[in-house]
Amino acid sequence: MQLVVTNISSDPVYLRDFYKELAAGESITTTRDASDLSTLQGLIEALDAGTVTVSVTPSAAEVASGFLTPPQAVQAQDMAPVAAADIAAGLVILRADFAAGVGGAPDDVQVYAVDSLPFKFRVVMAWGLVSTAVVGSTLNVYTQAAGAGTLLAGPIASALVGSHPATGPNASALAVPGATEGLFVRRSDSGVAGEVFLLVRRES
Repeated sequence: MQLVVTNISSDPVYLRDFYKELAAGESITTTRDASDLSTLQGLIEALDAGTVTVSVTPSAAEVASGFLTPPQAVQAQDMAPVAAADIAAGLVILRADFAAGVGGAPDDVQVYAVDSLPFKFRVVMAWGLVSTAVVGSTLNVYTQAAGAGTLLAGPIASALVGSHPATGPNASALAVPGATEGLFVRRSDSGVAGEVFLLVRRES
């Protein structure tokens, strides 16, 4: 990584780590490994004294390594896609929660609007957490509203409160971004409330 050390005091500052005396307002640019920073005791002392500032610019290799990324900085959309034939892949969980409606008729819970799927993905597992059940009802996940498009998961039983796995389809289903494609939970009765989870693998 690149370090730019600047003397912000009105007096010269000697940096023994670099064998360099900085005049007031002067800067020095140097390159060090990240592991070296804790060994630069002279620089650390000058920082503690408030006589210098340090600007750090990671190298391209350090950025690519991912080790400098703070927690929660990597989002689901950052997961690298893989080819359909690849064996290994990272997984992302998609979650949709919904409150109970008036009940008595089917409806759709929109997760992603048409033409807004963030990436291509394959559904490898799905389940629902039902908090308000309706006798005889089910949940299904489609790429289009009103039960159209591709069935990605379902049916998921919503006749009883609790956790219920999707029982179909029998093969993994693919969602592909497109002008007519989104993500919708189709409730056979709008009175059902809860959450639906999709465990998906991002593909190229």
